[in-house]
Parts: sequence; C-alpha cells; structure tokens
Amino acid sequence: MLFLYLTYKKIFKSSTKNLDKMFCFNQTFVCYSPMSPAFMRKSKIITFSLVLVSLAIFSQSYCFGDITVGSIFRIKENHYVPVFNNNVFNLTYKSGPKGSYCEGLDIVLLPASTLQIIEMFENGHVEVEYCVSETVKGRGFVHANFIRNSMEQVKGKFWDVALCHKRLPFTLQKFRKICYRCISEKIPYCGGASNFERINLDNMYFFSEKQGNSLQNGNYELRGFDGFGFLYFVSNGTLFRELYDINMSGEKLFIFDTRREYSLKEKKFALSLMRDSDYILIHRKKKRFGGRSWYVAISFNGGLLEFKGKKHGITFTEKESSVKRLDTLLGMARLAGSDLYIVRWHPELLTLLKTKEAILNRKMPLH
Repeated sequence: MLFLYLTYKKIFKSSTKNLDKMFCFNQTFVCYSPMSPAFMRKSKIITFSLVLVSLAIFSQSYCFGDITVGSIFRIKENHYVPVFNNNVFNLTYKSGPKGSYCEGLDIVLLPASTLQIIEMFENGHVEVEYCVSETVKGRGFVHANFIRNSMEQVKGKFWDVALCHKRLPFTLQKFRKICYRCISEKIPYCGGASNFERINLDNMYFFSEKQGNSLQNGNYELRGFDGFGFLYFVSNGTLFRELYDINMSGEKLFIFDTRREYSLKEKKFALSLMRDSDYILIHRKKKRFGGRSWYVAISFNGGLLEFKGKKHGITFTEKESSVKRLDTLLGMARLAGSDLYIVRWHPELLTLLKTKEAILNRKMPLH
C-alpha cells in the first residue's frame, strides 16, 4: 500500500510542475481550471481515497488469504468436501435415531474432484464450480476452511485440469466390501452425504432445530449415505448425484408399468435378472412431482440394500423377503405416479448384456 502511495505521489508531483509551466489561466477561473494546482491537489486526495476504498473492497470480497477468485483447487486423498446449494450461514440440522439430515446439502465431493472459485462472501462462504467426472458437475457453496484444509491449489485451465484423468467406478469386489461394511457397522443414513468418515461442521456453520430454537453444544457432522449418494460413491463419481433424465440411469433390464398388476412369477423373474450393484429405481415422471428420481434399492447378495431416512437408517432385506419388499416398492411407485425400473450400470456387468442369451432372456414373454 505504501509503495502505491509513493508511486502515485511521484507521478502527480512531476505532472503538476510540468503543467504549471505550460499553462497560465485567468485568475477568475483559476480555482476551477483542470490544470490549476488547487484542482490538482483536490484530485490527488479524491483519487487516492478511491484507490484505498477500491483496494479494501477487493481484499474483503475477493481474497481470503491465498484463496482468490479464479483459483483452481483439487481435493486431497482421503478428504471429502460438502457443497451446499445456498449461501445460508444458519442451517437446519435434523437428527434421528439412525441418521441425520442437513438442510441445503447438495453433494459431498470425492477425493481428486476439482473446483474453481467463482465468488467470495463475507461470511466465509465461497461459490464454486465443481467437477467430479464428465457426468457429475455443477455449482454450489463451500466454506473457505474446507478449501484451506482439504484441498491443494493446481494450475491450468479449469476443464483441462478437471478432466485430465478418467474416473473409474469401484470394482464389484470393492462394492461388495462397502455393502458389508454398511450393514455390519450400521452406518447411519445421512441425506445428501457420501462418506464413511465424519465431516465436522461445528466451527463453520450455525445450526438450529426444525422449530427454529438454537441448539447448544450439538454434534453437527456429516457421515453416511442416502440412496443416490451411495451409488455416487461406489461409482466413484461416475453416476449422477441428482437424476432427472431416466435415460442417463444405465441399461434398463426390466420396466414395471405400475398401471397394471404383475403375477408372482413375473416379479420373481424380474428380481432374478438382478446382480450385485444393479438397482431398483423409482422415477417421478409426472410434472407435479418434478420429474426426478427419488428412491433406489440396491441389489446385494440376492437382497436389497436401502436408505430409508434418519428414522429407519440403512436397511437390508434378505433374498427370501425380496418379493414382498418389491410389492411395497411398486405401491410407492404408484403413489408417486412413476414406473419402476430395474437398472444395470456397472461396466463389469454391462458386458453380460452383449451376449445373445442375456438379450433373449430380457425379452422373454412374461404372460
């Protein structure tokens, strides 16, 4: 700041001397002449004040230490960064016996995800554009502390850096280990989250109960999964966290038209098509429901792994009870005005669909 002032003073001093030598004006108008010493002195004071104000605004609005607008950051290994869909400092945190829900949580970015700073705010929030993979990208708000502690700055053009390596989903073997861990450790449900590790929010956000009463000394953390967060996690960010287009869900093995009834034989056949990592999808196609997917049940070990909310948590239905559970899911789909889809997405399983036998089985008459 001192350097700017000295430079400014030197330039204006020399300019004033030169101008005084070159021009002479009528005394009546000397105070108003653009080249008069009086006018130049006032100009220097006004201009210098504007420079100070501009620098103060710039430093306050666009810089938090080494975090500046336009900077690009990549998440470190074994770190996870929550992104919210609004710039609200006071959030509603709801907890239940088997899980929690944090208002406004949009996505939890996985390791090696990339983001670029778009805008900065006084409350410590930063608006970012993020990219997890070619299919998962968007905008949201991150607290600056996460950028400082969980990310490292990288150079280059944003999209070149973000897509410099191709993400691959976890192998089916690792998928099965993750499912076992969810069941055996009773991992909690967490709306919008996608992580086993605890992400503590206490020092960065203010929280309130649903009724609006302030909570004191609460344990505000993100840990666990919801249904789409689980698929996003095991796909290593290659599946959409929010699914609006059913055609982007994967290969559809079977479609239940919920306007008609299905026999026990048809239901068993549809379930027999499923392999580990395939999933049942309920997608609201009516406009009044927003045209988005809202529930999944994931196939594992012949049964169904589900994410039922903070009250019921993550549950597993054994193979023997899967038909009964399918009946319940069909009822949910009817209420939502949706068809029910059985979807395959994992690359290791999609190769099976290319065989003639598999294609014939999928088109087998069911009546």
